[in-house]
Formats: sequence, structure tokens, C-alpha cells
Amino acid sequence: MVFSEKIILAIKSIINWLKELVYTGRWKYLFGGLIIGIFITYFVLPKTQSPFFWMILGAFATLVAGIGWEFIKEWKKRLRARTRHGRLLGPIYNRGEKCVILITEYYRDMKDPSKSVLYNYDKTRSIVGTSRLMGTGDASALPYIYGLLMKADKSYEEISVVKSYINFGQDFSENVISIGGLTNKATKALMDQYKEKLEYFFSEGGNLIIRDYGSMKKYVMSDSDCDYGIIMKRTGLNREKKVLFVIAGIADLGTRGAAYYLLDHASELADEYNEKDFSLIIGVKREVGEKSAFRVDFDKISREYIKG
Repeated sequence: MVFSEKIILAIKSIINWLKELVYTGRWKYLFGGLIIGIFITYFVLPKTQSPFFWMILGAFATLVAGIGWEFIKEWKKRLRARTRHGRLLGPIYNRGEKCVILITEYYRDMKDPSKSVLYNYDKTRSIVGTSRLMGTGDASALPYIYGLLMKADKSYEEISVVKSYINFGQDFSENVISIGGLTNKATKALMDQYKEKLEYFFSEGGNLIIRDYGSMKKYVMSDSDCDYGIIMKRTGLNREKKVLFVIAGIADLGTRGAAYYLLDHASELADEYNEKDFSLIIGVKREVGEKSAFRVDFDKISREYIKG
């Protein structure tokens, strides 16, 4: 009885091993090894008395080499993940990982004269212009985000830019960087969908950055000196082993400043937060522009939020 149970257990183990070979794609190593073994048997050692031995040895050696190569790739992946950009960007930094940048692009109806008017810089005359428009915040923030990804050795094939007004859906299945406040439908959908899990969110009109303390809510808003923005990183929120970044301002300047701050302080943020998620409020001085971006202590400058 015990002997038969051992046979059944052995058969189950073999079946599970074969399943693993198929599911992981390692059967290719065995197949390649058999080919190598056949080549050795009939071309390198045509007079050998043990062709079966060489075929088995070729298959085994190739399987071991393949699994060893997988181990080396995994080791390199983990080593790469420990770099500063790896810790900051998380899964985005992995080789071959896709990253979707979601931005706002507005549509202008060129067929309707009342909707298609653009003016030159001094507003003295109207011009035809384009049917697709982007705010200065998103347009300026996008190169900063690209700069960060290029520093992280991401290839252009791994990055895609999605214009939210055209083809945005609520499928956040890839690594996502959403640029812009509530004018970006992606940012709005993310904040609506995960509001309870986010440290900061925008008011309905998008002109306040709010934090919910449970017993009360507090907010910051733009003033004559500064605009404000959010840098938010969340891992596994939209999908396991994927990361989500929101780079958004109350107005265009806040978005630009948040993107510039993330690029300019990438190493410091990686050292400070390691692989952990974080949420930052960034202030930007109007007289200087995005390069004046600085981190804000929300608790010190915020005021109690009274809806009414």
C-alpha cells in the first residue's frame, strides 16, 4: 500500500514538473537540448555507442543552462531595482515594462466658427490654428517626465502617450503617469475611484488640494505668490506589481513645478523614501516659474475646509 502511494506521488510530481515546463516555457530548453544532442551524436561523434546518452545529456545541459540564465536575469533585475531610479520608479524601471503617460489634450471644432477662434500673442487678430490644443502645464511637464524616464534608460518603445480626450478608458492595467489636474479625465477618474486610499485629492472644481483627517478636512489653494501641485506615487493600487504616479497642479504652473521637482529631486526622493509610496505637495513661485518648485509642509499652510 505504501509502495503504491509512493508511485502515485512520484507520478504526480512528474506531471507537475511537466506542467511547469510547459507553463514557464522551459520546454524550449529541453527541445533545444535534444537538437544539440542529436547534432553531437550524428555529426560530432558519429561512431559513439551511446547516442541516447548524448541526447539526454544535451537536453539536461541545455535545461540547466536555461534555468541558470533565468536566474542571472532575475538577479540583474533585482540589482537594477536597487538603484536610485529603480527605487523611485518601481516597476516602471524594469526592462520591457510598459509605461503609459496620460495627458490632457483639448479638441476644437474647426467647423464651427464660434468655437474655432484662436488669437495671436497680442490678441490683435484671430488665426486658424489647430484642432488639438494642450495646456501649457501639460506641455511643459511632459518633457520633464520624459527626461526622468530617459535617465532611467527607458526606451521609446516602452513608453506611450495617451491623449485623454481621445481614447482614455478607466483600465489602469499598466504602469501609469497621469499629468494634470481635473482637466485630465484620467486624474479625475483615479481620484474618484481611489479617493479613500489617496492622501490628497482635488476639490470638485479643482481649485483646492484637500486632505481628509477624518474629523476634519484641510486645504491649500493658489494665491498671488504661489501655485501648488501634487506628486503622488502608489504601488499596487491599480494593479498588483504596477505603479501609479499623479503629477498634477491646481493650475498649469503647479503641474509644471511638480514635474520639474520630480525630475530634479529624483535621487533625493529615492534616498528618502526608498521603495515606499509617497505623496508630496509642491509650491511654485509665480515670479520665478517651475524651477522655483519647493516642497510644502501641508499642515503648516493649510486651512480648515468648510463646504458651504
